[in-house]
Amino acid sequence: MRWWASAMRWRRPAWPRLSRRRRRPTWPGNAPMARKSAPAPAAPVLSIADDACASPAELLRLALRQPGCLPAAPDANKNSALILLDLAAFAPASPVVVGRELVEALLDLLAADGWRKLAIASSADSASTWLANRDVAVLADLLGYQYVTANGTPYDIIDLSEQLADAAAAGDPWDGRLSRAWTGADLRIVFAKCRTDQHDNVALCLNTLLYALPLADKDDHYRLRTDPWLALLPVLEASAPHVAIVDACGAAHGSGGSQAPRALATHAIIAGNDVLAVDCASAIKMGADPASSPLIAALIARVGRPSLSGLAGSLAPFPGFLLPDPMLVEATRQRQRSPTLLRLTAPWLQQVDTSLFPFQHALDAKCNQAIAPRLGRLDDDPSARALLVYANGILGAWAEALDAARISGAKDKLLRKEARICAATLACSDADFLAMERELDELRGWLATPPDAAGPLRWRRIEQAVVFEYQREFPVPLAEFASRLDIARAIGYMNDYIGGELRVLTRDKQGRPLHQAERNVYLPQPNYVAWWGGKEIDVFKIESVHYGDDEQRMAWKTVYSENASALYDDGIITFAASAGGTRVSVFGRQLFALPPLLESLQLERYAELRDHLTEHAYSTFFARTFSNFEALLEGREIAIGVAWHVPATPHDSAPRPVDTLAKLATELGELAATVLAGGLQPHAAQGKPRIDGDGFAHFDAPAAIAEPPNALSAWVGGFWHGYGEALARDLGKSVHALWPRT
Repeated sequence: MRWWASAMRWRRPAWPRLSRRRRRPTWPGNAPMARKSAPAPAAPVLSIADDACASPAELLRLALRQPGCLPAAPDANKNSALILLDLAAFAPASPVVVGRELVEALLDLLAADGWRKLAIASSADSASTWLANRDVAVLADLLGYQYVTANGTPYDIIDLSEQLADAAAAGDPWDGRLSRAWTGADLRIVFAKCRTDQHDNVALCLNTLLYALPLADKDDHYRLRTDPWLALLPVLEASAPHVAIVDACGAAHGSGGSQAPRALATHAIIAGNDVLAVDCASAIKMGADPASSPLIAALIARVGRPSLSGLAGSLAPFPGFLLPDPMLVEATRQRQRSPTLLRLTAPWLQQVDTSLFPFQHALDAKCNQAIAPRLGRLDDDPSARALLVYANGILGAWAEALDAARISGAKDKLLRKEARICAATLACSDADFLAMERELDELRGWLATPPDAAGPLRWRRIEQAVVFEYQREFPVPLAEFASRLDIARAIGYMNDYIGGELRVLTRDKQGRPLHQAERNVYLPQPNYVAWWGGKEIDVFKIESVHYGDDEQRMAWKTVYSENASALYDDGIITFAASAGGTRVSVFGRQLFALPPLLESLQLERYAELRDHLTEHAYSTFFARTFSNFEALLEGREIAIGVAWHVPATPHDSAPRPVDTLAKLATELGELAATVLAGGLQPHAAQGKPRIDGDGFAHFDAPAAIAEPPNALSAWVGGFWHGYGEALARDLGKSVHALWPRT
């Protein structure tokens, strides 16, 4: 049991806590965390109308008439209401979207309360990259919306990828940009469907809130390159919904999720003024742990578990409701960690009414026709479910092995990480920065031994962590050295830095950074642990910078690790003037989580082997880091990895992997047609080569063959040639290689 307990210790490390003021974001319906002298904030208003005998419109009215659920009646100048919907249906009357009749009943109810400027809104999703007819206006039309309800209430239909706020001066041009129609609405309502999901387990209001973001390829921009909860922060902090509603009059349940939805009559409406509380209550009604959804779990971890003490109604689970198979959820998450696999296989698994939504690519249509119908009843067909679990696991393992191979020898083919800083890091006070420096200076005294003349590294273990110092002298004066290497950005110059974000909190009179917050991501260390499931080093840090005529220094301390990859990753880097130029030293304390398999080996029993591996890892890492410093002095590029595609418009997206497959199939078809038709001849038949002045051999082109060798090769060659031409015509020219997208 010893190795098991040790591995579990790494899964939930006791993070060092800095003293900080933690504040819960002030979202509408969420009062800010009160001080000790203030009264406790009121619990969110939450209403569950659950009655099998009532109509959906009656249930909606019952839920929203709970006191405090809807805001007070509007005045003459503030009477615009916007309802955010997920319109991503793949067939008429799909159980994964809110029914049009229920949406129009809500519009009628709002009109009766005095709201005059009414609209429904959404934006395109990633299916728009592989299906036709996925624009918001087209989807709304296909689902039956006609700009006026059956009772005569007029409303507008808005695409939230339009009327965007101006871009920030620097950084991601889409970061924080939202439609003015959303931010300017006096009443914002998110209306979601009660449904399961093969990745998120349950997908509710928070998943629908992603449709307030403008970019169409949401899988690529808001799920792969960043965490969904971070993508939602601009919405939750600046323009959160005032009301959240879940349509559980009829639910989409079971293992099929949105790919193969299965309807169930559940006869309920869940509504409230706190989107997180509504999602938690809805998950419980579905029989799920709310934290089984990564999105809900991430927000609970950041803003706290919402109170349900203001609930009116019952949390009794829906009878007969089926959640996705847990093994399928885990296998799906493993497959979807790969951008290539997620974007390649999504159209193949989705059940689609192709008369309304034709595929844009012939290869997607063929694969969908062969695969999707066989996965339509996963809960009734254990063999199909087991096959899907197995296929997801195999594909996910292949992608992980490919990433491990690239980490070991092809780092330029990896995708860079876009990781944002959490609010808790930004909330650190001046006292936290002073305490950090004092702690690191005291710790440095534990390494009070002279540098080893045989090497630049000295280290020892203290409380299981490795405390070390690595130094080297560069024959460049300090002023010139510091002008080429900004010490405030030194962490980004280190070996295997694959992405992150840096924010300056305070500056001196010259505009130089003094206090900073940073999130940085490194490849697994040492690189070979990637083969055993080693994690990327993903840490949030605070940093303090000092400038002097003879010395510059920056100290940093880990506040939190997003993926529990590091207990300590603290240090001090110093640029100091010396007789020979500039002496650079890096002092640090590190304690990283080992993969469970390596942790189970209990290397502490083999001290000599463990110390050898430690010294080799640190010597290699910092030798390469100092090589990066040398490259920067010489003006060379040190960044590794491939940058993500930056869209020029909201509907712009990176080329899909199917384009590369199409190109490959076309090239193979042309090659097969040429070979089997006898187009390639032995060198002997091409005559004697001519040798030019540079020594290159030139062969005459072979004469055309009037007749193929036999009927079989003619038929096969013609088939492949025609197949290649058809694919080239239907799929077009590929512009990206497949490898960088995994």
